[in-house]
Amino acid sequence: MPRARLADWVRWTETRNQANAAGLGPLIEALEDGRVAGPADEAFERAYAAWWLPWAMDESAELRRFSHWDHESVIEAFRRLDARAAELASAEVLRLLAHDLPARDGVTRRSELGVLRHQLGLKRPSMPIRRLLESLPETFGKLAPFVLMSPLSVAQYLPAGRAAFDLVIFDEASQITTWDAIGAIARGRQTIVVGDPKQLPPTNFFGRADDEDESLPEIERDMPSILDEVAAAGMSERHLAWHYRSRDEALIAFSNRFYYGGRLVTFPAPSTDAGGLTFHKVDGVYARGSGGRVNRKEAVAVADTVRRRLTDWLRLPEENRPTLGVITFNSEQQSLVLDLLDKVRRDAGDLEWFFADDREEPVIVKNLENIQGDERDVMLFSTTFGPDHTGKLTMNFGPLNNAGGERRLNVAVTRSRRELHVFSSITADQIDLGRTRAEGVKDLKAFLDYAERGAIALPARDEGSLGPTESVFEETVADAIRSKGWEVRPQVGVSGFRIDLGVVHPDQAGRYLCGVECDGAQYHSSATARDRDKVRQSVLEGLGWTIVRIWSTDWFRNAEAVVERVHTELERLVETDRRAVESAKANRDTLDAENGATQDGSVDRTPEGRKS
Repeated sequence: MPRARLADWVRWTETRNQANAAGLGPLIEALEDGRVAGPADEAFERAYAAWWLPWAMDESAELRRFSHWDHESVIEAFRRLDARAAELASAEVLRLLAHDLPARDGVTRRSELGVLRHQLGLKRPSMPIRRLLESLPETFGKLAPFVLMSPLSVAQYLPAGRAAFDLVIFDEASQITTWDAIGAIARGRQTIVVGDPKQLPPTNFFGRADDEDESLPEIERDMPSILDEVAAAGMSERHLAWHYRSRDEALIAFSNRFYYGGRLVTFPAPSTDAGGLTFHKVDGVYARGSGGRVNRKEAVAVADTVRRRLTDWLRLPEENRPTLGVITFNSEQQSLVLDLLDKVRRDAGDLEWFFADDREEPVIVKNLENIQGDERDVMLFSTTFGPDHTGKLTMNFGPLNNAGGERRLNVAVTRSRRELHVFSSITADQIDLGRTRAEGVKDLKAFLDYAERGAIALPARDEGSLGPTESVFEETVADAIRSKGWEVRPQVGVSGFRIDLGVVHPDQAGRYLCGVECDGAQYHSSATARDRDKVRQSVLEGLGWTIVRIWSTDWFRNAEAVVERVHTELERLVETDRRAVESAKANRDTLDAENGATQDGSVDRTPEGRKS
């Protein structure tokens, strides 16, 4: 032995003696014989787990008797019972609200209900609504336990001076001024204020919301809301973190990063690149002043896309046709798009079905100031502003330059469930932040960059989808599934919630065949069994995922059998999907033959890329 290594040998001898004294002789022998690959501590942990796990499982009656089919049967029974309990709850609420009211003919003329019956029997009621409600102090709450009213209607119709309701709930509270809310608060014993401080505040713009004058008088600026007041008062708050609307995380990732601090829990789409956000560069010109503050080329591009998409959707069954909406930066562009769509409707009468007022969600065209509260499957966003006829681009983007402009942008870019198409005559690099300090313009630059380049443009890009597995268990499962010939991607998603393993569809590289969920830390961290075993999976299934579960107890007992079971299930899913694709193709061919749709050369059947 070289003299220089003598100190190392002495230290090893000392460590070996300590290990032997602790009963680790076999580990020492394996190390000295070269039978240990990798760090010794990891080898020890693996060996210890392999020895301890069967013993621990045999000691626990629950683990010893565990079987995946029995456990999944219990979960399925729980889901059915939970759904049944929800059905019974609504019926029980209705029963409790009946209040044992007498029949209409069983009340006396001089009673509260008798006065109401008399007024209902008159062709022209003689008593104003407010006075009629004043005459029903005891029975109004029984007749109408729930009422849906605006603050103005509350002030107009409900008598003041008494608490008419046990609970008053304000929805979209960010748009309700404090003085409008006071009257409703005074008529209740308890108040819940629901709203998003990152969305539109009350405004006094009155049609001038798109004015380019940055120095608007104070009376026309945004006003404080009841939501702002209760938040500033330090009242107790509850934050709702689960985001359901967007069926593609790309649609909410920008707002989640810039406005919600990454707190929103979003759910991934069952595709490797869902393409929910698409950027369309338009060579448009923004007409200022007397030109009407419109961008005609953008409006034409939007109207043409609407026509093509609606024409394509006509080939689908009515119940499967998506819904569509258009957002513009100002009311002039909104009016121009509406005029162009009127022409589309005149030229193609069969598209009128999408615009019918009796539909639950007809096609809408709105601007930044009135889009809040609306949502559609597909949204088209015309950013409107751009270079003028001389090629000059000012840094004035209407309401985005004013305080609270970023709220309007947040509302505009979060209205879509499935697809958001951004039509813009400018790109992010054309916006010079050195010429403006407006927060809304700064965010617009970031959003255009995100729309054009995708998730890589977000500052949190290093925390995006497809990260490393969360545990050795998941890594082992992934390797075992890969050994059967499947392509597996770990940690699918971009928010705090990830699908453990995504199995890529062998026939369609852009889709996941299913998600594989392991009962690891994420599963056990759920607050309730309902979140863990019902709500989360139902959300994923609603997005189109098929979920296959692997239970760690099953895996540790017989990993080979579990892998074979999963492999068989994946093969079954592929075969089922192939049959469904063949059936859908046959149906489309039949429908095309009946309707002659294949002769319509205006239908665009090519998938749209991220940038067009």
